[in-house]
Formats: sequence, C-alpha cells, structure tokens
Amino acid sequence: MPNRPKKIKRGWKPERIKHQRSVDMSWYYNDPRWRKFSLGFKERYPLCKKCYEIGLISPTAYTDHIERLRDGGAPDLDHLVDEDFQGLCDSCHASKSGKEAHGYKEVKGSKDSK
Repeated sequence: MPNRPKKIKRGWKPERIKHQRSVDMSWYYNDPRWRKFSLGFKERYPLCKKCYEIGLISPTAYTDHIERLRDGGAPDLDHLVDEDFQGLCDSCHASKSGKEAHGYKEVKGSKDSK
C-alpha cells in the first residue's frame, strides 16, 4: 500500500488558516422554517436577479438576504417575506459576499451601494 508523502514545513511560507465566519449562523440556516422558505423562494424565482438585470439567464442557487442579517436584514424565521431576499447564482453570490466582507452594503430597494 502506498504511503502518503510527509508534509514539508517551509519556514518562509505562512501556514494557511481556514476561513472562519465571524458569526456562526448555522442555527438559522439549518432551521426547517428557513429551508422550507428558501426552497419555495427558489421555485418562485428560478432566475438569478443580478444576471437577469443585465440580460443573462442563470438559475438561482442561493436565497440571498438583500441586507445582511448583521445589518438588520430579516432575522425572524416566523415572518420571512420575499421582498427581503433575492435569488442569486453561484457567481453573483460569491461576488456579493466577497464585496460585503470588505465593507460593501446593498441597501434594500436601491441599486446604489456604499
């Protein structure tokens, strides 16, 4: 049976640290109410909102909060409404999440961002 090669620690190269979220929201996203809402939202809005606005057709992969939960976006699992969310494809969701990590905030109801 082949052996796995030993890892070589290079002193000049910093050790990679896995990304850790600043706030654990697994309690929210693993809740059956969120999962049911998200699945229904994707059925009602099957196309990525951002892609559709520029004339592309991409399927929705994520039910995304327009305003982050940290910034006051729809935390109440008993009162989830479509107006607080948007369907995004993988690419648009990754782009928005990356921008938000560096201070970008999307304001509900406006196309301008800070």
